[in-house]
Amino acid sequence: MTAGSRPRSKRGSGEELREALLATTAALLDAGQDVESLSVRTVTSATGVSATALYLHFADLTELVRTLKVRIMRELGARLRAAAEPHPDDVRARLRAMARAYLRFAEEHPGHYAAVFHVGKPRGGATPPEEVIRAGFEAFQQLQDAVGEVLRARSGRETTPEEAFEATCALWLGLHGRAHLGAAMPWFPLPAEDAYVDRLVRGEVG
Repeated sequence: MTAGSRPRSKRGSGEELREALLATTAALLDAGQDVESLSVRTVTSATGVSATALYLHFADLTELVRTLKVRIMRELGARLRAAAEPHPDDVRARLRAMARAYLRFAEEHPGHYAAVFHVGKPRGGATPPEEVIRAGFEAFQQLQDAVGEVLRARSGRETTPEEAFEATCALWLGLHGRAHLGAAMPWFPLPAEDAYVDRLVRGEVG
């Protein structure tokens, strides 16, 4: 067997190959490959299979990347849930922990984070597929629920969905801005992450 090749799949192991293609694509992105430069040959060569193997499990490279984007958003959602769990009775600590988990995910997986916000060419591209939008909103909803709890604790009244949504958008833009700047300009002396999160939460949510 040549270097980098993959053993012939056993009968019934198609799901294993599908997972290998997704894992390879994820690894390529985290190693610095961007979505625009991905190709079927790049992915299959790194997986150790023929180029035609990809088409046994995905209609094309676009479907593979779309499937991976959904997984990435769900992984981010899982990170947010895990960060929230240790703080069942402190709504502000819960939100700060979730915000830090968001930034940590972007720092640990810059290629994945960049991929889910890839806009394509021409800039803006088409509306993302429904499953990608849904996975993204599931993660966003976790932040919005946490923001709503902080707003209720601060005001002593029930807040409207619109209030929680607007405050969450402001918080998310602040998190996304830091994540993007940290990746694009790693040399820039950004403030300490904990201090930034505390200031952002106080300023946008209270």
